[in-house]
Amino acid sequence: MLRHLPILLILVTPGYCMFRPQSPKQQCVDPKAYFSVDENQSRQSYNEENDEFFHVEENLEVSQNQLIQRDMVQESNGNCEEGWKNFKRPSGKWCMKIFYEDSITQSTAEQRCQAQGATLSGLQNQLESLYVTYTVSTHIYPSTGSIWVGLKRQTSCEKVGLTRNCTWATSFLWTDNSATGTHGLGWACNQPDNARNRSQNCATLTASYTGSVLGSQTALLDDVSCDFDYVKMDRKDRDIKAYICGKKPKA
Repeated sequence: MLRHLPILLILVTPGYCMFRPQSPKQQCVDPKAYFSVDENQSRQSYNEENDEFFHVEENLEVSQNQLIQRDMVQESNGNCEEGWKNFKRPSGKWCMKIFYEDSITQSTAEQRCQAQGATLSGLQNQLESLYVTYTVSTHIYPSTGSIWVGLKRQTSCEKVGLTRNCTWATSFLWTDNSATGTHGLGWACNQPDNARNRSQNCATLTASYTGSVLGSQTALLDDVSCDFDYVKMDRKDRDIKAYICGKKPKA
Protein backbone atom coordinates (compact mmCIF):
# COMPACT_ATOMS: atom_id res chain seq x y z
CA MET A 1 0.00 0.00 0.00
CA LEU A 2 1.43 3.35 -1.00
CA ARG A 3 2.49 5.72 1.68
CA HIS A 4 0.74 9.04 1.20
CA LEU A 5 2.71 12.15 1.97
CA PRO A 6 0.89 15.29 3.15
CA ILE A 7 1.12 18.48 1.16
CA LEU A 8 1.47 21.43 3.50
CA LEU A 9 -0.56 24.44 2.45
CA ILE A 10 -0.43 27.33 4.88
CA LEU A 11 -2.59 30.37 4.36
CA VAL A 12 -1.40 33.32 6.40
CA THR A 13 -4.02 35.70 7.75
CA PRO A 14 -3.35 39.44 8.18
CA GLY A 15 -3.18 38.95 11.94
CA TYR A 16 -0.37 36.43 11.71
CA CYS A 17 1.51 36.39 15.00
CA MET A 18 5.02 37.02 13.74
CA PHE A 19 3.97 40.33 12.20
CA ARG A 20 2.18 41.66 15.25
CA PRO A 21 3.48 44.88 16.89
CA GLN A 22 6.12 44.45 19.57
CA SER A 23 3.68 44.67 22.45
CA PRO A 24 3.36 41.93 25.07
CA LYS A 25 -0.40 42.55 25.29
CA GLN A 26 -1.05 42.45 21.55
CA GLN A 27 -3.56 39.78 20.55
CA CYS A 28 -3.03 37.76 17.41
CA VAL A 29 -5.04 35.53 15.12
CA ASP A 30 -4.23 31.87 14.64
CA PRO A 31 -3.01 31.07 11.12
CA LYS A 32 -5.24 28.62 9.28
CA ALA A 33 -3.45 25.55 8.01
CA TYR A 34 -4.91 23.18 5.44
CA PHE A 35 -3.40 19.85 4.54
CA SER A 36 -4.16 17.46 1.69
CA VAL A 37 -2.71 14.21 0.43
CA ASP A 38 -1.35 13.85 -3.10
CA GLU A 39 -0.98 10.26 -4.30
CA ASN A 40 1.40 11.35 -7.06
CA GLN A 41 3.93 12.29 -4.41
CA SER A 42 3.96 8.83 -2.89
CA ARG A 43 7.45 7.38 -2.94
CA GLN A 44 8.70 10.66 -4.41
CA SER A 45 10.29 13.86 -3.11
CA TYR A 46 12.41 13.86 0.01
CA ASN A 47 14.01 10.49 -0.46
CA GLU A 48 17.20 12.47 -0.11
CA GLU A 49 16.16 13.33 3.42
CA ASN A 50 16.43 9.72 4.60
CA ASP A 51 19.89 10.44 5.92
CA GLU A 52 22.05 8.10 7.97
CA PHE A 53 24.26 9.55 10.69
CA PHE A 54 27.15 7.44 9.48
CA HIS A 55 27.31 6.48 5.82
CA VAL A 56 30.52 5.04 4.39
CA GLU A 57 31.03 3.98 0.80
CA GLU A 58 34.03 1.73 0.32
CA ASN A 59 36.04 1.18 -2.83
CA LEU A 60 34.22 3.99 -4.63
CA GLU A 61 35.77 4.75 -8.00
CA VAL A 62 34.72 7.73 -10.04
CA SER A 63 35.95 8.94 -13.39
CA GLN A 64 37.28 12.42 -14.03
CA ASN A 65 34.06 13.30 -15.83
CA GLN A 66 32.01 12.21 -12.84
CA LEU A 67 34.14 14.36 -10.56
CA ILE A 68 33.68 17.37 -12.82
CA GLN A 69 29.92 16.78 -12.97
CA ARG A 70 29.75 16.46 -9.20
CA ASP A 71 31.70 19.70 -8.76
CA MET A 72 29.26 21.48 -11.10
CA VAL A 73 26.27 20.20 -9.14
CA GLN A 74 27.90 21.23 -5.88
CA GLU A 75 28.63 24.70 -7.21
CA SER A 76 24.97 25.09 -8.20
CA ASN A 77 24.11 24.18 -4.61
CA GLY A 78 26.28 26.96 -3.25
CA ASN A 79 29.24 24.62 -2.69
CA CYS A 80 27.30 22.86 0.06
CA GLU A 81 28.26 19.26 0.67
CA GLU A 82 26.13 16.48 -0.75
CA GLY A 83 22.88 16.18 1.16
CA TRP A 84 23.02 19.77 2.42
CA LYS A 85 20.74 22.47 1.00
CA ASN A 86 21.98 25.94 0.16
CA PHE A 87 20.15 29.05 1.36
CA LYS A 88 21.15 32.61 0.52
CA ARG A 89 21.13 34.91 3.53
CA PRO A 90 22.09 38.56 4.03
CA SER A 91 25.14 37.25 5.91
CA GLY A 92 26.12 34.96 3.02
CA LYS A 93 25.48 31.44 1.78
CA TRP A 94 24.38 28.89 4.37
CA CYS A 95 24.13 25.10 4.14
CA MET A 96 21.41 23.29 6.08
CA LYS A 97 20.60 19.64 6.65
CA ILE A 98 17.89 17.94 8.67
CA PHE A 99 18.72 14.96 10.87
CA TYR A 100 16.17 12.68 12.49
CA GLU A 101 16.41 11.40 16.05
CA ASP A 102 13.69 11.04 18.67
CA SER A 103 13.55 12.45 22.18
CA ILE A 104 16.94 14.15 22.35
CA THR A 105 17.75 17.31 24.32
CA GLN A 106 18.84 20.58 22.78
CA SER A 107 22.42 20.11 23.97
CA THR A 108 22.58 16.63 22.42
CA ALA A 109 21.26 18.01 19.13
CA GLU A 110 23.95 20.70 19.23
CA GLN A 111 26.62 18.04 19.82
CA ARG A 112 25.29 16.04 16.86
CA CYS A 113 25.58 19.12 14.65
CA GLN A 114 29.09 19.88 15.86
CA ALA A 115 30.08 16.33 14.90
CA GLN A 116 29.08 17.35 11.36
CA GLY A 117 31.24 20.47 11.53
CA ALA A 118 28.05 22.48 11.96
CA THR A 119 25.80 24.01 14.60
CA LEU A 120 22.06 24.09 15.27
CA SER A 121 20.72 26.32 12.54
CA GLY A 122 18.59 29.38 12.97
CA LEU A 123 15.91 30.44 10.48
CA GLN A 124 16.52 33.53 8.39
CA ASN A 125 12.94 33.80 7.12
CA GLN A 126 9.67 31.95 6.66
CA LEU A 127 10.90 30.29 3.45
CA GLU A 128 13.49 28.40 5.50
CA SER A 129 10.94 27.70 8.22
CA LEU A 130 8.41 26.23 5.79
CA TYR A 131 11.09 24.18 4.03
CA VAL A 132 12.14 22.59 7.31
CA THR A 133 8.56 22.06 8.48
CA TYR A 134 7.38 20.50 5.22
CA THR A 135 10.42 18.25 4.91
CA VAL A 136 10.11 16.92 8.44
CA SER A 137 6.31 16.62 8.27
CA THR A 138 6.52 14.42 5.18
CA HIS A 139 9.33 12.33 6.64
CA ILE A 140 7.61 11.54 9.95
CA TYR A 141 4.03 11.30 8.58
CA PRO A 142 1.63 10.26 10.02
CA SER A 143 3.45 11.09 13.26
CA THR A 144 3.84 14.66 14.52
CA GLY A 145 6.54 16.31 16.56
CA SER A 146 9.03 19.09 17.15
CA ILE A 147 12.34 20.21 15.66
CA TRP A 148 15.27 21.76 17.52
CA VAL A 149 16.52 25.02 16.01
CA GLY A 150 19.40 27.33 16.91
CA LEU A 151 17.57 29.79 19.13
CA LYS A 152 18.32 30.64 22.79
CA ARG A 153 16.74 33.03 25.26
CA GLN A 154 18.75 36.11 26.16
CA THR A 155 20.13 36.08 29.71
CA SER A 156 18.29 39.30 30.55
CA CYS A 157 14.96 37.62 29.67
CA GLU A 158 15.49 34.25 31.34
CA LYS A 159 13.31 34.79 34.40
CA VAL A 160 10.42 36.70 32.85
CA GLY A 161 7.64 36.17 30.36
CA LEU A 162 6.61 38.66 27.69
CA THR A 163 7.31 42.19 28.91
CA ARG A 164 8.03 45.60 27.44
CA ASN A 165 11.74 44.78 27.29
CA CYS A 166 11.42 41.07 26.53
CA THR A 167 9.14 40.84 23.52
CA TRP A 168 8.59 38.21 20.83
CA ALA A 169 11.34 39.98 18.85
CA THR A 170 13.92 40.51 21.60
CA SER A 171 13.61 37.60 24.06
CA PHE A 172 15.60 35.17 21.89
CA LEU A 173 18.75 35.31 19.77
CA TRP A 174 19.88 33.12 16.87
CA THR A 175 22.89 31.03 17.87
CA ASP A 176 24.30 30.04 14.47
CA ASN A 177 26.09 33.36 13.80
CA SER A 178 24.41 33.43 10.40
CA ALA A 179 20.67 34.11 10.73
CA THR A 180 19.86 37.77 11.29
CA GLY A 181 16.83 39.90 12.06
CA THR A 182 13.36 38.80 13.09
CA HIS A 183 11.80 37.56 9.83
CA GLY A 184 12.46 33.98 10.91
CA LEU A 185 10.86 34.48 14.31
CA GLY A 186 7.46 33.00 13.51
CA TRP A 187 6.18 32.41 17.03
CA ALA A 188 2.93 30.67 17.86
CA CYS A 189 0.39 33.04 19.37
CA ASN A 190 1.26 34.41 22.81
CA GLN A 191 4.76 32.95 22.57
CA PRO A 192 7.45 32.99 23.82
CA ASP A 193 5.72 33.05 27.20
CA ASN A 194 8.48 31.38 29.28
CA ALA A 195 6.01 29.23 31.18
CA ARG A 196 6.91 26.20 33.34
CA ASN A 197 8.81 27.94 36.13
CA ARG A 198 10.45 30.46 33.82
CA SER A 199 12.84 27.88 32.39
CA GLN A 200 11.94 27.84 28.67
CA ASN A 201 15.27 28.98 27.29
CA CYS A 202 15.28 27.01 24.01
CA ALA A 203 12.87 26.81 21.08
CA THR A 204 11.37 24.23 18.73
CA LEU A 205 9.52 24.31 15.43
CA THR A 206 6.30 22.26 15.29
CA ALA A 207 5.92 19.74 12.45
CA SER A 208 2.58 18.15 11.62
CA TYR A 209 0.11 17.32 8.86
CA THR A 210 -2.58 19.07 10.92
CA GLY A 211 -3.01 22.72 11.84
CA SER A 212 -1.69 22.31 15.36
CA VAL A 213 -0.36 19.76 17.83
CA LEU A 214 -1.42 19.96 21.46
CA GLY A 215 -2.10 23.66 21.09
CA SER A 216 1.12 24.51 19.26
CA GLN A 217 0.61 25.70 15.68
CA THR A 218 2.30 23.90 12.81
CA ALA A 219 5.33 25.64 11.25
CA LEU A 220 5.59 28.08 14.15
CA LEU A 221 8.05 28.38 17.04
CA ASP A 222 7.42 27.63 20.69
CA ASP A 223 9.75 28.22 23.63
CA VAL A 224 10.53 25.11 25.68
CA SER A 225 12.96 23.92 28.32
CA CYS A 226 16.21 22.80 26.73
CA ASP A 227 15.84 19.32 28.24
CA PHE A 228 12.05 19.07 28.25
CA ASP A 229 10.81 15.47 28.25
CA TYR A 230 7.67 15.44 26.10
CA VAL A 231 7.00 11.73 26.65
CA LYS A 232 7.31 11.93 30.43
CA MET A 233 4.95 14.92 30.46
CA ASP A 234 2.42 12.96 28.35
CA ARG A 235 2.94 15.17 25.31
CA LYS A 236 4.47 12.59 22.98
CA ASP A 237 2.71 14.03 19.92
CA ARG A 238 5.09 16.97 20.28
CA ASP A 239 8.17 14.89 21.08
CA ILE A 240 11.43 15.85 19.39
CA LYS A 241 11.69 14.15 15.99
CA ALA A 242 14.49 16.07 14.29
CA TYR A 243 17.00 18.87 14.44
CA ILE A 244 18.37 21.20 11.79
CA CYS A 245 22.11 21.73 11.41
CA GLY A 246 23.77 24.53 9.50
CA LYS A 247 27.25 25.57 8.40
CA LYS A 248 29.02 27.73 5.87
CA PRO A 249 29.78 26.14 2.48
CA LYS A 250 33.22 24.99 1.48
CA ALA A 251 35.46 27.75 0.18
